[in-house]
Formats: sequence, structure tokens, C-alpha cells
Amino acid sequence: MSLTAALAKAKSEEDVKDAYIKALGLKSYTKGLIDIRTDEVWFEAKDKSKPPVLMFAQLLFYVRDARKRGEHIPPLLAVIDREKAAIMETAKALPIMTDKSIKWPKSASQVDQKIATQAAPYIETHFVVYKIDSHEKEFISTVKTAIKGGKIVRTPITPDNLRQVFDKWVEMIGCEIEGVSETDYALLFFADIMHDGVKAAVKDLEARLLHEDEKPVFLLNGKTYELSSERGYRSFWSIYHRPPDEEYRSYLLERRDSLLPLDERSFKGAFYTPLHIVDRAYDFLTETLGKNWQKNYIVWDMCCGVGNLEVKHSNYRNVFMSTLDQSDLKIMNASRTCVAATKFQYDYLNDDIAEFGEIDYSLTKRLPKELQQAIADAKAKKKGAKKILVLINPPYAEAMNVDNITDSAGKNSEQKSGVANTKIGALMGDLGYAARELFVQFLVRIQKELPNSTVAMFSKLKYVNAPNFKEFRQKWTAKYLDGLVVHSKAFDGLKGDFPIGFLVWDLSKKEGANEIKTKALDRNGEFVGEKIFYNEPGQQPLSEWFVRPRSNKQDALPLKNAITPTTSTKDVRGSKWADGAIGSMIVFGNDLQHASQGTALLSSGYGNAGAFFVTAENLWKAAIIFTVRRIIKPTWLNDRDQFLQPREEPSSEFKADCLVWMLFNTSNLSAGAEGLEWSCRKWSLVNHFIPFTESEVGASGRFESDFMSQYISKLKFSKEAKAVLDEGRKLWMRFHSVKFEKRIRDEFKLNRPDVGWYQIRKAFEANGTEDYSGLKEAYEKLSLKIRPQVVDYGFLK
Repeated sequence: MSLTAALAKAKSEEDVKDAYIKALGLKSYTKGLIDIRTDEVWFEAKDKSKPPVLMFAQLLFYVRDARKRGEHIPPLLAVIDREKAAIMETAKALPIMTDKSIKWPKSASQVDQKIATQAAPYIETHFVVYKIDSHEKEFISTVKTAIKGGKIVRTPITPDNLRQVFDKWVEMIGCEIEGVSETDYALLFFADIMHDGVKAAVKDLEARLLHEDEKPVFLLNGKTYELSSERGYRSFWSIYHRPPDEEYRSYLLERRDSLLPLDERSFKGAFYTPLHIVDRAYDFLTETLGKNWQKNYIVWDMCCGVGNLEVKHSNYRNVFMSTLDQSDLKIMNASRTCVAATKFQYDYLNDDIAEFGEIDYSLTKRLPKELQQAIADAKAKKKGAKKILVLINPPYAEAMNVDNITDSAGKNSEQKSGVANTKIGALMGDLGYAARELFVQFLVRIQKELPNSTVAMFSKLKYVNAPNFKEFRQKWTAKYLDGLVVHSKAFDGLKGDFPIGFLVWDLSKKEGANEIKTKALDRNGEFVGEKIFYNEPGQQPLSEWFVRPRSNKQDALPLKNAITPTTSTKDVRGSKWADGAIGSMIVFGNDLQHASQGTALLSSGYGNAGAFFVTAENLWKAAIIFTVRRIIKPTWLNDRDQFLQPREEPSSEFKADCLVWMLFNTSNLSAGAEGLEWSCRKWSLVNHFIPFTESEVGASGRFESDFMSQYISKLKFSKEAKAVLDEGRKLWMRFHSVKFEKRIRDEFKLNRPDVGWYQIRKAFEANGTEDYSGLKEAYEKLSLKIRPQVVDYGFLK
């Protein structure tokens, strides 16, 4: 447990002390008048937050007393409470002992604010304060290092903590810089850390740190920016050491793109490719293209950022690097990145694209003549022409089509419009959904401009197998050579667990790929196995296996959860029923990425897009869809695997197994409830998914619907499904025998007999009394029976 979490649970001052003792790994210590005492450091502890000066003053009372008696005094003092901690070298405070104007009381408990005020001039500039919720790691590291060395050592800035340091710099310093844009924080941050407080350690940076009257001032684009408060600045630089060690400076500057605001990174494609993954990519290119590929290929990275994909190259005269952002070029020049490479500013999705889509380099005159000639020679297959390798990690942004943007898109709608509204994007009307993806827009121009090139690209894998990219795959006929997939956690700024592909394509050969075999690397770049991605043009996606019933004119309650009406006010779905509907099912996406969170059964309509109504006619398909989407555990490697329609109609036993599996799954959110409020009206939910009769479970009243108990009475069940039903019936019976307190009845709307599985589970959890072991064991046996059949029937490859 982290120190932050332990302090949140602390109920007394003793708990606070114990939390710090454990976090700091203190071994030889005592507790007494000095709250925590070791040979190296004395601690004053408080249950509630107190001013550090006051706590240090109380601690200095004991120091003064020990000095009088000639006893051991530790080299360090620390004060701690629930929210913060501070540390100071004892020697810095000793001059206070000779100040006879301070009238020390008879006990430490009598040290008050008056004494603290008198002590402040002596100690206030010497202690370092750490907010535990944001600087826990730094505090623990500093104290442990200080204990070893007997003095405080500021935390160095390294590649391993760059992102955390930057975030704290923004919080403590960046937000205090008046009038500067957030997009410029990274430039100002580097100007600050690459300075020792007197002079710059790295020259020619785009921003500079100056000092006026000993106050820090930033200079950027000819304008000066001051701090509205220097307090955060002083605190920050009392924690961290600057400048970074010389061996790290160039490397840190190369990572500027990883510090851009997320929206800007998404637009520009600045997702930093870590160098250990670049190493693997270069090794892989050697295997795929031959050991002399760096000599034999001209490399063009048309979204190079600050050049981290090229820093491993050994022949920079063969390398061309272009970027949308002029700041990237300045960073590379300052850090001397790829000095001999040809670097230039170029907007690949807009520059040199004529009215009807032709490429005309005379429009901007930005593309270097040498690269123009190489492109022309390769296109003409001129004898002796060098091969061209496009090596890129392009933007991952997905944009709405321009005509789909509404007010509900929020503050980012203008930017999203900009993402879609490129000159290349305007030429891609026949590619449907794929035209939204910026990396696809890059591929479209590359295919047109460099038809005989090789492409080695980091990207998500949607274009390989997602149904929405079917039109793109029909036109992307390049021959697949080989590929890697890497855990997304290897990349800064990417959330979630999914594969990032590094796939190599030969555009000169036309071979559509239905099967993509890749080597799989974990976040550390270590080989963990192989993974195949399938594009099955003859097997349709599962999302198209059923006909969605049309809505009728009967009003329905649109839900966002089992018993919670939607709070959406725009584009509300599920407010009308369908003929014969007994509920609705949420089905987001057609891959495992979306399945675990995007599959659920409800007793009314779903308030947003991505659901269909369940009827008696489509119930067996609904149960199978629900089960195959949720029964396979998502991992980072299978995250993008697509669900397919079965190769043959499943057996009656499989259908029945899936129905039972759905009815007792935690995402069965069916419910029966009264008094739900939406749109100035009270609504009722009728539960059609109770598999038992009133008499079987000892219900206190009549179920309004007996649909499910009648439906399953006609089915034959496997022994595994019967076991689940038997264990489930026991829980249903116990529920109807318990008198839940009003708090639980009100929270889960237990005001009708026909409650659903969701309400039963939640009521038992709130009551804290139920044993699910019997059901869990039976349910797992049913799961083990179903899982292999998901692959056997072809729902997943």
C-alpha cells in the first residue's frame, strides 16, 4: 500500500506514524516524547495538518534540550502529518539556539505560534516541503538518501522521472507563468531545467530563463513572462536538482514531444517512441530488409517529431526528416540530433497537394531537391535508383467527419474538424470511416506519391482487421513483409492495454494480406511470443449477425445503467420501444477491446447509441452475442481481435448454455423497479429475465412477467447449465427470505417482487452476508465448457 493510501486510512496520530515508518523502511527507532526517533533523524508527527514552521519549532525544543545535556543530536529533522512532510538539516537550525530573545517554554506541547513566528527567519528557507499525494516518491527517496549520507540530496531529473517532474513543474511553476499558452509549457520547462540558476547549461533553446532582481523570468518568441507567485518555484527547486547530468541532456531534449498536451499530441502525432523499442525496430529492419539497409535505402520520416526514430541510424546523409512543427526543428538543432540528416518543416497532409489530388512540389518549394529526385528516380524505376523506406510513427488521432460535428462535441470540436479537414482527407470520401484516421491519410498519400517504396510504420492495428476499414483494405494492396507488435504501455501518453504494430509493407508488390503474423514484445521490448491478426473477407463480423428491431411509437425509459435513467439531453436513444421487446442489449464495437465494458443486458432502452432491442425471436442470438463477447478475457495482445459470425448454426445445447451464462453474468443488468424519474415523469421497469417462478423462489408477490421461466421450460440444458440454475435458484430464494434495511431497499429500488440479478447481487453485497462460492464454482465449470466452442464455431480466430 502506498503512503498516500495508508494516510487516507489512518484514524489516529499513531496510524500516521506507523504509515511513515513503514513507507520509509525505518528499522531501529523508538517512539516517545520525540514522536519517532532514530540516530539519523527525529520526527514530529501530527494527526491533522499543521504549519511546518510550528512543527519544526516543537521539534527544535527537543534539540535545544538535548544540546544542553550534551546528548546525541541527529543530522536531520523531519515533520509529518496526513497531507505533507518536510525535512531539514539540523545544522541549518542551530543558530536559533543563541537567540536569547526567544523565550522557550517548559515543554514542547507549549510551543505556540508566537515561538514559531520567531523561529521562522532561521529555518523557513532551509526546510523542503513535500505534498504526499503528489510528491510521495520524492519524499521517500530524499529521506532514505539523506539518512545514508547525513544530508539532504535533491532529486535528480532523469529519463525515468521526466514525465512526473514535468507534471509537477506545470502544477507548481507553469500555471504561475502569466499569459503563456499551455502548449508552450514544454519549451519553458526545458529552459528552466537546463539552467543551473546562474547560466544556461544548454544554449540555443527556443525559450530562455533570465533573472531580473534575482527573480526568474522566461523569454519566448521575443516576449517575457513573469511568475505570479515565486513560492511554487522555490519549493520545486528545493526538491529537484538542476541541470540534469550531462549524459542525459540530449536524450531529455529529444523527448519534448512526449510532454505536449494530450490534444496537441493527438493532432500532431507526438507519441514518443521509446529508444529501447526503436532498438528493436532497427534490429527487425535488419532481419527484414538486410544488414545493409541503412546504406541501401533513403529514409523519409514525414512526421519525425524531435527525431527519436532516427537517432539510431548510422548513415544520416541518407535520412530526410520532416515535421509539422517548427519547434521540433529548433529542439533537434539545440540537442544536435541527427546533425547530418536533412531536416525541414513540411505539412504532409496538406503541402504540395493540387486541386485534383496531384502532387506538385512547386506549390510550396519546401521539399528538398535531392529528395524530389530520389522520389522521381524510384517512381521511374531508374537504374541505380536508391530504394526509399518510409519510417514513421504517425498521428493516432481519430476525427469525426466535418459534417458530423455538433455542439455536443464540446470544446474540442474545432480541433477535431481541423483533423478531418486536410487536403488528403478531402480526397478520401470513398474510404468511409477509415478517412477519419490521420495515419490512414498518411498511407493514402504515401501510396500515391511513393508507389515503389517500403513502409515501416508504428500504428494501431485497426487498418489490418477492423470492419470499419474494409474499404481501405480493398485499396491497400501492398505486400506484407513482416511485423512486430508491442504493448502500448511501452509508449508515453497512451492509455489502455493494446498492441501497437510495427509492420513493414512493400508497396511495389500487390498482394492483399488476409493473415498478419507478428512477433510480440512486452513493454520492455522482450520477446513474449507470436500473434496472428486475421482479415476474413468471406466471414462477416458478428455485429451484422442480427437484424436490429425497429422502434415503434410506444414510450420507453432510456437507461444508462440497470436502474438509472439517462442523464443525456442530446441525441437520446432508447426512448421508444420495439414490437415484442423484452429489454435491450448494449453492444459497443466488434472487438475484444470494447466487449468487456461495452456489453450489457437492460430491462429498457439504452439512452445512447450502440444497443439493440431484445425480443423473443432474437433472444438466442442475443444470448450468444453477449456470451462470446464477455467470456474471453481481454489481454493487450487479443485486444483488437474481431468477433465473426459463426461458420454454422450453433447447437441447441450451446444456445441454452449461453442463455444461462448471460442470465447469471455481472453484466446482466435487468431489473424490476418502481418510481424511476425521467423527463418529468415516473416510470416502472418490468423484468422479463427471471428464470424462475414465484413458487420456486418463495417470492412475496406476483412477477409481472413470466417470459423467461416459460421460455427455458422448453429447453434442454447441459449438466453444467443445470448446476448454475440450481445454485442461482438458492440465491434467489435466500434473497426473498431476507428483510433488507431501508437504506438498501431504497438504493437498489427493491420495491417490486420481480427484482433482477443485478439488484440481488448488489443487495447482498451491501448487506455483506452472502456466500457465492457454490454459484461461482458452477459458473466457472460452465465457462470452461463454453470457451473452446467460441473458437470452434469461428466467433474468434
